[in-house]
Amino acid sequence: MTLAALVMAVACDEVSTDERLTYVEPPEVGRAVLIEDYTGQYCVNCPRATEEIERLVEQYGDSVVVAVAIHSGPFSKQKGEPSPLYTEVGDMYFNKWGLSAQPVGLVDRLYGPMAFSYTDWGAGVNYEIAFKAPVSFMTTADYDNDTRRASIEVQTIGLDSATVAGKLQVWLVEDSIDSFQLMPDGSRQEHYNHMHVFRASVNDPWGDDVSVAHGQVAVKTYGLTLDPAWVPEHCSIVTFLYDAEGVKQVAKKKLKTNN
Repeated sequence: MTLAALVMAVACDEVSTDERLTYVEPPEVGRAVLIEDYTGQYCVNCPRATEEIERLVEQYGDSVVVAVAIHSGPFSKQKGEPSPLYTEVGDMYFNKWGLSAQPVGLVDRLYGPMAFSYTDWGAGVNYEIAFKAPVSFMTTADYDNDTRRASIEVQTIGLDSATVAGKLQVWLVEDSIDSFQLMPDGSRQEHYNHMHVFRASVNDPWGDDVSVAHGQVAVKTYGLTLDPAWVPEHCSIVTFLYDAEGVKQVAKKKLKTNN
Protein backbone atom coordinates (compact mmCIF):
# COMPACT_ATOMS: atom_id res chain seq x y z
CA MET A 1 0.00 0.00 0.00
CA THR A 2 1.33 3.45 -0.91
CA LEU A 3 1.74 6.17 1.72
CA ALA A 4 -1.12 8.13 0.15
CA ALA A 5 -3.37 5.09 0.26
CA LEU A 6 -2.42 4.43 3.89
CA VAL A 7 -3.28 8.00 4.86
CA MET A 8 -6.63 7.71 3.09
CA ALA A 9 -7.37 4.41 4.83
CA VAL A 10 -6.61 5.84 8.26
CA ALA A 11 -8.55 9.04 7.55
CA CYS A 12 -11.61 7.09 6.48
CA ASP A 13 -11.69 4.71 9.47
CA GLU A 14 -14.69 5.07 11.73
CA VAL A 15 -13.81 5.97 15.32
CA SER A 16 -16.18 4.78 17.99
CA THR A 17 -17.72 7.29 20.37
CA ASP A 18 -15.76 5.83 23.30
CA GLU A 19 -12.43 6.22 21.47
CA ARG A 20 -12.86 9.86 20.40
CA LEU A 21 -10.79 12.46 22.19
CA THR A 22 -13.14 14.89 23.90
CA TYR A 23 -12.10 18.37 25.02
CA VAL A 24 -13.03 18.90 28.64
CA GLU A 25 -13.83 22.50 29.51
CA PRO A 26 -11.84 23.62 32.58
CA PRO A 27 -14.27 24.35 35.41
CA GLU A 28 -14.71 27.87 36.73
CA VAL A 29 -12.76 28.46 39.92
CA GLY A 30 -13.53 31.09 42.52
CA ARG A 31 -10.93 33.69 43.36
CA ALA A 32 -8.81 33.12 46.45
CA VAL A 33 -7.12 36.18 47.97
CA LEU A 34 -3.55 36.64 49.15
CA ILE A 35 -2.93 38.83 52.20
CA GLU A 36 0.73 39.68 52.73
CA ASP A 37 0.90 40.71 56.36
CA TYR A 38 4.11 42.69 56.90
CA THR A 39 4.62 42.24 60.58
CA GLY A 40 7.22 42.12 63.34
CA GLN A 41 7.74 40.61 66.75
CA TYR A 42 8.49 44.07 68.20
CA CYS A 43 5.29 45.54 66.75
CA VAL A 44 2.78 45.99 69.57
CA ASN A 45 -0.22 46.41 67.24
CA CYS A 46 0.60 43.50 64.95
CA PRO A 47 -1.40 40.98 67.01
CA ARG A 48 -4.49 43.03 66.12
CA ALA A 49 -3.75 42.36 62.45
CA THR A 50 -3.42 38.66 63.25
CA GLU A 51 -6.86 38.75 64.87
CA GLU A 52 -8.29 40.34 61.71
CA ILE A 53 -6.80 37.56 59.58
CA GLU A 54 -8.35 34.98 61.90
CA ARG A 55 -11.72 36.72 61.54
CA LEU A 56 -11.48 36.75 57.74
CA VAL A 57 -10.44 33.10 57.59
CA GLU A 58 -13.37 32.18 59.80
CA GLN A 59 -15.72 34.19 57.56
CA TYR A 60 -14.49 33.02 54.15
CA GLY A 61 -12.48 29.86 54.82
CA ASP A 62 -8.76 29.16 54.62
CA SER A 63 -8.99 28.15 50.96
CA VAL A 64 -10.29 31.64 50.08
CA VAL A 65 -8.16 33.81 52.37
CA VAL A 66 -4.49 32.82 52.18
CA ALA A 67 -2.41 34.89 54.59
CA VAL A 68 1.37 35.05 54.85
CA ALA A 69 3.04 36.76 57.81
CA ILE A 70 6.23 38.37 56.51
CA HIS A 71 8.46 39.43 59.40
CA SER A 72 10.31 42.44 58.09
CA GLY A 73 10.84 46.17 58.46
CA PRO A 74 11.82 48.16 61.55
CA PHE A 75 9.71 46.11 63.98
CA SER A 76 11.48 42.89 63.04
CA LYS A 77 14.74 44.16 64.52
CA GLN A 78 15.95 45.63 67.79
CA LYS A 79 19.21 47.59 67.97
CA GLY A 80 20.04 46.25 64.54
CA GLU A 81 19.61 42.61 65.54
CA PRO A 82 16.92 40.71 63.62
CA SER A 83 14.17 38.84 65.44
CA PRO A 84 13.98 35.02 65.15
CA LEU A 85 11.32 35.14 62.41
CA TYR A 86 12.94 37.82 60.26
CA THR A 87 14.10 36.95 56.73
CA GLU A 88 16.23 38.97 54.35
CA VAL A 89 13.87 38.14 51.49
CA GLY A 90 10.90 39.42 53.50
CA ASP A 91 12.78 42.63 54.21
CA MET A 92 13.51 42.96 50.50
CA TYR A 93 9.79 42.78 49.77
CA PHE A 94 9.06 45.32 52.51
CA ASN A 95 11.50 47.79 50.97
CA LYS A 96 10.41 47.06 47.40
CA TRP A 97 6.83 48.08 48.13
CA GLY A 98 7.96 51.20 50.00
CA LEU A 99 6.21 50.22 53.23
CA SER A 100 6.66 52.09 56.50
CA ALA A 101 4.20 51.84 59.39
CA GLN A 102 3.30 48.41 60.73
CA PRO A 103 1.10 46.46 60.79
CA VAL A 104 0.45 46.91 57.11
CA GLY A 105 -0.53 44.53 54.35
CA LEU A 106 -1.05 43.98 50.65
CA VAL A 107 -4.30 42.46 49.44
CA ASP A 108 -3.64 40.70 46.11
CA ARG A 109 -1.04 43.43 45.42
CA LEU A 110 -3.77 45.74 44.23
CA TYR A 111 -3.25 49.26 42.93
CA GLY A 112 0.42 49.34 42.42
CA PRO A 113 0.53 47.56 44.96
CA MET A 114 -1.14 49.70 47.60
CA ALA A 115 -0.49 49.18 51.30
CA PHE A 116 -3.64 48.66 53.34
CA SER A 117 -4.21 49.05 57.05
CA TYR A 118 -5.45 45.77 58.54
CA THR A 119 -8.80 47.46 59.14
CA ASP A 120 -9.26 47.62 55.35
CA TRP A 121 -8.28 44.04 54.54
CA GLY A 122 -11.86 42.82 54.75
CA ALA A 123 -13.00 45.31 52.10
CA GLY A 124 -10.14 44.21 49.84
CA VAL A 125 -11.05 40.54 50.22
CA ASN A 126 -14.72 41.23 49.55
CA TYR A 127 -13.81 43.12 46.38
CA GLU A 128 -11.46 40.46 45.00
CA ILE A 129 -13.67 37.41 45.54
CA ALA A 130 -16.26 38.88 43.18
CA PHE A 131 -14.00 37.96 40.23
CA LYS A 132 -13.45 34.57 38.66
CA ALA A 133 -9.93 33.22 38.72
CA PRO A 134 -8.15 33.20 35.34
CA VAL A 135 -6.00 30.23 36.41
CA SER A 136 -6.08 27.38 38.89
CA PHE A 137 -3.27 25.40 40.49
CA MET A 138 -2.67 21.72 41.13
CA THR A 139 0.22 21.46 43.57
CA THR A 140 1.99 18.43 44.97
CA ALA A 141 4.40 18.98 47.85
CA ASP A 142 6.20 15.89 49.14
CA TYR A 143 8.74 15.87 51.94
CA ASP A 144 11.45 13.30 52.65
CA ASN A 145 12.41 12.97 56.31
CA ASP A 146 15.82 11.47 55.61
CA THR A 147 17.03 14.28 53.37
CA ARG A 148 14.75 17.05 54.75
CA ARG A 149 14.04 17.78 51.12
CA ALA A 150 10.71 19.06 49.78
CA SER A 151 9.84 18.19 46.18
CA ILE A 152 7.21 20.46 44.68
CA GLU A 153 5.33 20.38 41.40
CA VAL A 154 3.00 23.19 40.38
CA GLN A 155 0.58 22.85 37.47
CA THR A 156 -0.87 26.18 36.35
CA ILE A 157 -4.09 25.65 34.38
CA GLY A 158 -5.46 28.36 32.10
CA LEU A 159 -9.15 29.15 32.68
CA ASP A 160 -9.53 32.51 30.99
CA SER A 161 -10.62 32.93 27.38
CA ALA A 162 -7.43 34.89 26.74
CA THR A 163 -3.85 33.85 27.43
CA VAL A 164 -2.80 34.63 30.99
CA ALA A 165 0.83 35.57 31.63
CA GLY A 166 2.66 36.57 34.76
CA LYS A 167 5.11 35.51 37.43
CA LEU A 168 4.59 32.25 39.27
CA GLN A 169 5.68 32.60 42.90
CA VAL A 170 6.17 29.66 45.28
CA TRP A 171 6.71 30.26 49.01
CA LEU A 172 7.14 28.01 52.03
CA VAL A 173 5.30 29.06 55.20
CA GLU A 174 5.18 27.54 58.66
CA ASP A 175 2.41 27.46 61.28
CA SER A 176 2.45 27.03 65.05
CA ILE A 177 5.82 28.63 65.79
CA ASP A 178 6.37 29.27 69.49
CA SER A 179 8.26 32.56 69.88
CA PHE A 180 7.92 35.90 71.64
CA GLN A 181 5.68 38.78 70.60
CA LEU A 182 5.12 42.27 71.97
CA MET A 183 1.44 42.77 72.71
CA PRO A 184 -0.96 45.75 72.39
CA ASP A 185 -0.83 46.36 76.15
CA GLY A 186 2.96 46.73 75.95
CA SER A 187 3.72 43.37 77.52
CA ARG A 188 5.99 40.74 76.03
CA GLN A 189 4.40 37.33 75.54
CA GLU A 190 7.16 34.74 75.48
CA HIS A 191 5.08 31.90 74.01
CA TYR A 192 3.02 33.51 71.26
CA ASN A 193 1.66 31.17 68.58
CA HIS A 194 2.85 32.56 65.23
CA MET A 195 0.92 31.31 62.19
CA HIS A 196 1.53 31.25 58.41
CA VAL A 197 5.04 32.66 58.81
CA PHE A 198 7.03 33.26 55.62
CA ARG A 199 10.15 31.08 55.76
CA ALA A 200 11.56 31.06 52.23
CA SER A 201 10.90 31.60 48.57
CA VAL A 202 11.12 28.20 46.92
CA ASN A 203 11.85 29.72 43.52
CA ASP A 204 13.27 33.10 42.50
CA PRO A 205 12.10 35.76 45.00
CA TRP A 206 10.26 37.50 42.14
CA GLY A 207 8.90 34.35 40.53
CA ASP A 208 9.20 32.55 37.21
CA ASP A 209 7.58 33.51 33.91
CA VAL A 210 4.44 31.51 33.13
CA SER A 211 1.99 31.84 30.26
CA VAL A 212 -1.09 29.66 29.71
CA ALA A 213 -3.89 29.80 27.18
CA HIS A 214 -7.39 28.53 27.89
CA GLY A 215 -7.22 24.85 28.79
CA GLN A 216 -3.42 24.71 28.74
CA VAL A 217 -1.24 23.49 31.61
CA ALA A 218 2.20 24.83 32.50
CA VAL A 219 4.24 22.59 34.80
CA LYS A 220 7.09 23.75 37.06
CA THR A 221 9.09 21.60 39.49
CA TYR A 222 11.14 22.77 42.45
CA GLY A 223 13.11 21.49 45.40
CA LEU A 224 13.94 22.97 48.79
CA THR A 225 15.92 21.66 51.75
CA LEU A 226 14.24 22.67 55.02
CA ASP A 227 16.18 24.44 57.72
CA PRO A 228 16.72 22.21 60.79
CA ALA A 229 14.60 24.59 62.88
CA TRP A 230 11.52 24.24 60.67
CA VAL A 231 8.89 21.63 61.52
CA PRO A 232 7.81 19.96 58.26
CA GLU A 233 4.45 18.86 59.65
CA HIS A 234 3.62 22.54 60.16
CA CYS A 235 4.77 23.70 56.72
CA SER A 236 2.74 24.54 53.61
CA ILE A 237 3.43 25.73 50.09
CA VAL A 238 1.78 28.97 48.97
CA THR A 239 1.58 29.39 45.20
CA PHE A 240 0.38 32.47 43.36
CA LEU A 241 0.47 34.10 39.94
CA TYR A 242 0.84 37.87 39.69
CA ASP A 243 1.52 40.62 37.18
CA ALA A 244 1.71 44.43 37.28
CA GLU A 245 -2.02 44.60 38.05
CA GLY A 246 -1.91 42.29 41.05
CA VAL A 247 -2.31 38.67 42.11
CA LYS A 248 -4.44 36.59 39.75
CA GLN A 249 -4.87 33.52 41.95
CA VAL A 250 -3.35 31.94 45.05
CA ALA A 251 -3.49 28.49 46.65
CA LYS A 252 -2.05 26.80 49.72
CA LYS A 253 -0.99 23.16 50.02
CA LYS A 254 0.19 21.31 53.11
CA LEU A 255 3.58 19.65 52.88
CA LYS A 256 3.06 15.88 52.69
CA THR A 257 5.44 14.13 55.03
CA ASN A 258 6.33 10.43 54.86
CA ASN A 259 5.83 9.71 58.57
